[in-house]
Parts: sequence; C-alpha cells; structure tokens
Amino acid sequence: MRNIRKWLSLTLILALCVSAVPAFAEQSVTFTEAPYLTSLGIYGDVNDRLPKAEDVMVEDAAYLTIGQYGGELKRSAGGGNWDAGKPIEEGLFRFTVTGEIEPNVAKGYEVSEDATVYTIHLREGMKWSDGEPFTAEDCVWFYNTICLNSVDGKGIRNCHKDANGDPAVVEKVDDTTFTVTFNVPKYDFIEALTVDLKWHYAPKHIFEELAQAVIEGREADALALGKAICGTEFSDVAKMGKEMLYYFWNYPGIPTLNPYVLSTEEGKNSIKGEYYEFVRNPYYWKVDTAGQQLPYMDKIIYTTVSNVDQQLMLLLDGTVDLQTVAMESIPTILESQTAINIYEWSGSDWGNVPTQLHLNLNADDAHLRELFNNADFRQGLSICVDREEFASLYSDGWLKGGQAAPQPGTMGYSEAWATKWTEYDVEKAKGLFESAGLAMGSDGFYDFADGTDFVLNIVSVADNGAADTYKILEPYFRAAGIKCTFKDSDRSNIDNDLMANAVEAMLYPVTGIGDVSIILKPNSMVPGYATNVAWYGTMDETTATGDLLKLIELKKQVDVTSDPDARNEIALQMLKLHEENMWTLGYVEASPTYHAVNARIKNFPEDGVWSDIYRDMGIAHAQCWYIGE
Repeated sequence: MRNIRKWLSLTLILALCVSAVPAFAEQSVTFTEAPYLTSLGIYGDVNDRLPKAEDVMVEDAAYLTIGQYGGELKRSAGGGNWDAGKPIEEGLFRFTVTGEIEPNVAKGYEVSEDATVYTIHLREGMKWSDGEPFTAEDCVWFYNTICLNSVDGKGIRNCHKDANGDPAVVEKVDDTTFTVTFNVPKYDFIEALTVDLKWHYAPKHIFEELAQAVIEGREADALALGKAICGTEFSDVAKMGKEMLYYFWNYPGIPTLNPYVLSTEEGKNSIKGEYYEFVRNPYYWKVDTAGQQLPYMDKIIYTTVSNVDQQLMLLLDGTVDLQTVAMESIPTILESQTAINIYEWSGSDWGNVPTQLHLNLNADDAHLRELFNNADFRQGLSICVDREEFASLYSDGWLKGGQAAPQPGTMGYSEAWATKWTEYDVEKAKGLFESAGLAMGSDGFYDFADGTDFVLNIVSVADNGAADTYKILEPYFRAAGIKCTFKDSDRSNIDNDLMANAVEAMLYPVTGIGDVSIILKPNSMVPGYATNVAWYGTMDETTATGDLLKLIELKKQVDVTSDPDARNEIALQMLKLHEENMWTLGYVEASPTYHAVNARIKNFPEDGVWSDIYRDMGIAHAQCWYIGE
C-alpha cells in the first residue's frame, strides 16, 4: 500500500501552467524506427512522420529501460469494447504510474486566473495513423459537432459542464492551440477531462460527411458512409455513432493517435473473430530517450476465448503473454513450465465487485422504490448472509468476507465502515424485513404489506461468473424468507435496461461502486453522473431526496470550491453519507489486482493501482513494453 496512500489522497490543485519538458530541442536530431517499418519501404523518413523535434513526446519514466524492436504481444480477449482499448488509448492528458497527470497528446496548457479559460497547446507536426495532419481543428470539431450533437451517443461530458450545468465554449486559436471557456470557474477541468473524456478529438477528415448526415437526419446516407469507412453494417445511426466515435479502436479503417491500430487485413480485422491483430502505427508520435520511435513491438495479437479456464491455459503454455488473474490461480501459475512474473497492483473498489449487490433506489415500481430506500431492508439483506462461509465457497478459501467500503489506506476508510452490517444473524434480518414493511406469507416468503408478492429480481451480464455467485448467495436469501430470481443477458441488453431504468437489482454490476476519488470520478458514487450505475438507476437531482440529494449538493459544492483542503473536506462528508446509509452491499473483501506477465515482456510496471480513473492497464503504457531475454 506504499503508493496508494499518496495517490488516493491527491487533491485537485489549480495549476497555472503545465507543459512537457522536451528532451530533443534541436531540429537536427535524427530519430530511428523499427526495422519492420523500414522493410516495408512505404512510409518514408521517420523524421518526417514525427512531430517537430522539440514537440516529440519522450517516454522517460524512471522505471523504463531502453528497449529493442520486434515481436508480438500475445493476448486473449472476450472481444471488443475496452479489452483492447484501455492499454493503447491516448488522451490529451494522462495519468502516470505514480498517479500524476501529465501532458500527452497535448504538450501543455494554461489557465486564466479565474479558472474560466483553459488554453490547450498541441504538438506541432503530429499526424493521424493514416498520415493526415492532426490539428486543433480535430479537437474543436469533435466537441462542437460530435459532442454538442451527441453523434457519438455520449453528448456533452461532465468535464465540459460548469457548476451550473452550462456547456463550455470550445474555439480554435490556430493549428496547435484551442481554448475551452466556462461561464463560471471550473477548477478541476484538466483532471475531469483526463478522467471523463480522455481523447477530446476525432479525425474530421474521415467523419465530417458522416456526422453532417446524422445531424441532418439522413440516416440511410449516414449508414452507407459508416459502412464505407469501416466495412461494418450498423442497424441504426445511434449504434453506429457510439461504436465508430467512442469505441473507434475496434473498427478497421478509422485513423487514431494510438500506438497500435486494428489491422485492415481480411481475417485479422474483426474483434468479433477468433483472431485479430493491432499493428504498429507508423506515425506514432512518441520516442524513447535514445530517440527510437515507439512502440517497440510490431503487433498486439488477440485470440478470442470463451471462459476464464481457457485464458489460464493459454497463459500457462505461453500462447498468451499477459493475463489479469484471480489470487487462487497464482500457485498454479508459479508452478508452470513457462516463466511468468506476478505483479500485484493495489485496487480501488469498495469490496469485491463481483459480489456487490446493487438495489435500484429509483426503481419505477413504487413498492420496490420504498423498500430499497429503507435502511432496515438493506441491513437485513446484508446480515442474512454468512460472509465467511460465502467467501470461502466463492473463492475456494482465498478471500474473506467483507463489505462495500473503501479499502485501508484510502480516503474515507474506517474499520467501522468496513465491518458495518457484516454480522450473521438471520433472525435479526427477519425482524428488519418486517420493520421495513414486509410480512411473511403462507409460502414462507415475505410479501409486501398489502399482500402482493415480493420478489427480488436480480440480473447480471452473461459469462461474468455472476450466475455461479448467485447460486451461492440465493440459499441465504431464501433461508431468510426472500424470494429471488436471476437472469443474465448480453452486456448491450443490460446497458439498455440500465438506461431505461428497467433493472431492479444487480449482482456484479457493470459499474461497481468505488474508485480512487469521489471528486475525480463521481459516476459510481453520486447520482446523476452516469447511466450505467445500478444502485441509483436513473436518479438525478430532480428525483433524489434526503441524503441522496445532499450527496448531489455536496458534489456541486466541490465544483465551486477552489481550495484543495476544503475540497477534500467536502469529499469526506460525501463519503460519510455513504457510510451512514450503506446504499450498496458487498459480501467479500476486495483483493489486489494480480497481473501474470510472461517473463519475456519487459518494462511492465511493478507497482500500480487498478482503477478506471487510471484507465486500468492504460497507466502501464504498453507502447514501452518490449521482448527481452
């Protein structure tokens, strides 16, 4: 926990100016490239493909060593979405492995004294992966055309809204400069941008015609243009926009700024296939301290697998180089014939997310809404489970029982919270159910007071293991008089149900509660900041009451507070509301995240924090990994 204490207590400090320190200030410097690119002979001089020398980004973190070119990173995946995206995404700014924000695609920024105008500076001479110039126009157009018109299905992100909810104004200054202006101070824009939007750009030269067709309502034209760009037929423009402009790395033919882009070669270009490849971007804009253009490896190749056991087998026989693994798999991995290193990263979740139970506090059904908002009912569901027995069955004895609460060393942690409502007492649980308004029916299960049946309908995403977890959990609920059902379905269906407020309860939520900062990423902890959080459903400030409304009001107070210490004090008040109310339940303690990495892979960081804020594997900077003895 040495580093996590530092990272999780970071305050949002208003920096007046941040810029990268160039390592190559002379235009006469000569950069080198991978032999693979030289052998192709089609891209010209590497010095012409990089930004001008003083604007090239140099990867110079202290833990890195100079690497060597060549080879492939072999991975397994379930196919698509963030599996391939997070390790290679490139935002305007990024988190380092020590949890600090630094310039990335942007080379720096300035902020006005009143924190209303941010001036973003880009790197001169950067190019998209197809060789076309990347300029401020791509950033400004993305916001004004894609975001303001919700062409990507996401619309205006919270980072671009001021404390009153008004959107920012984004304007181009010149080819390497643009401004973001707010009506009132936005003290945490850079931090929020790094978490919330990530890239803030799209290739205008590819999407301009398509976006205009969408905005004008010419759906057929837009769908035809989408197919022409990436070869995929989409059912509607909403799905197309989200896939091509949000999950863009998953489609061939879309230029990116990432170190690797999806192959356009038939048989290797579909993330829904059994095998696909991400190949090096010849116009990638980063180098190592020796002037070698990154990335080191030529490809990242993916073999699609159907279950965890298959992933482990491929790791053990050397077919796969990298896998995030469960604690109980480590002894088997260490005994394998393949040399594999285990890296332990600290976690940020409030307890074990696969055993988190989320009740929709904004359920459409009035009976359920009243019941779920009753603390006695939530406490009953918590204490009717023998956590130690449950945890032993769930993890084969590797984990202990726990609660949905911050981990030791993180902001808001307290032993009282970590152990709240964890005693096992079925009779007390029944008393709590009855005080919450339930009445025992003739069938031995609780009904609502008016005699109507009460059923706890639990859902989850298929193939994530929740079905097996439910089989362990359900007997405890049944023994306490709670009748349950369980259904799992495709992630896209779950997403649609969450947005439609059709989820009543969820095991292993899409977005688990907790992260490294309730300020930086309130999505899973404050109603109204995300659409895929099951515990508050579609609740926002118009439907929240009591402490839930107070939670939202405190977040708004944070947004208009400039003093870092005062912001932290407000954050602690927000966390205290969670402790007092226990809106989400957990049954198993959180464990560190373990990465099993083939020993041939070098420059993988030993320390890290596994967090969506830090982009999970994204802070490991895969462009710096290389194959060595």
